[in-house]
Amino acid sequence: MGQRSRARQIIRTLESKGFYAECPCCDEPVRLSECGLFYLDEFTDKAKQAHEMVGEELAQQAERLRRRRGAISLTSEVGAKAVNIGFILERLAPAMKGFRFSRNDCRSLFDPIDYVIFEGLDAKGVVSRIIFADIKTGGSRLNSVQREIKSAVEHGKVEMETYETENANAE
Repeated sequence: MGQRSRARQIIRTLESKGFYAECPCCDEPVRLSECGLFYLDEFTDKAKQAHEMVGEELAQQAERLRRRRGAISLTSEVGAKAVNIGFILERLAPAMKGFRFSRNDCRSLFDPIDYVIFEGLDAKGVVSRIIFADIKTGGSRLNSVQREIKSAVEHGKVEMETYETENANAE
């Protein structure tokens, strides 16, 4: 007797002798004759319908995932371009029309903030104030380190120190 015929015989016995199984979800007994038992690809009508439904659901999920991956890729690309444009604009800002400070007063740091501006230095040779400036585009906001710097400035926690090196030629 072949495997298929042996499997069919076992299935018929399980269904005809009134065997039960315990449902793993609700722990209720279920008659095996009501379960649509099958061997390999020899589906019962009920099993064929269930298999086709699951296949359709999987195909729909795969399509949704494909569309989401495309959207994520596009979103990532747009975000990366926006960041790159932001970096470029940070560097060009002092040369742009509408920038309210003299570009010759600006000293670039770019990290953690973009500029230290010595207002009045170029035109008058006298610094009237020192401004820490960060250029933001597209609704971006200060990061945590930049907020800490802003807070330190606002609370007057800014000092000037002079560091003198030892003369390297002195003996």
